[in-house]
Amino acid sequence: MYTANAAIELYAEVFDAAGALDKLEGFASQHGPDFYRLPRNRDTITLVKESWTVPEALPYGDDTLVPLRAGESIGWRLQAD
Repeated sequence: MYTANAAIELYAEVFDAAGALDKLEGFASQHGPDFYRLPRNRDTITLVKESWTVPEALPYGDDTLVPLRAGESIGWRLQAD
């Protein structure tokens, strides 16, 4: 399953549905570096609760990838800065 195009949005959707949105930051950006004793990334992203439709296909060289949930909507969007 190809999810790199919408991984954080998919995680946000699942954490939100589980009533654990407050735990998303730890899962996505803190626990891994802490476990491996690496510095945390200081960059930030912003997620907004806004529906968007996953593309049916994505170009990949001479081929195409069909992402998870192709053609379906996701309830969270990564906000472009």
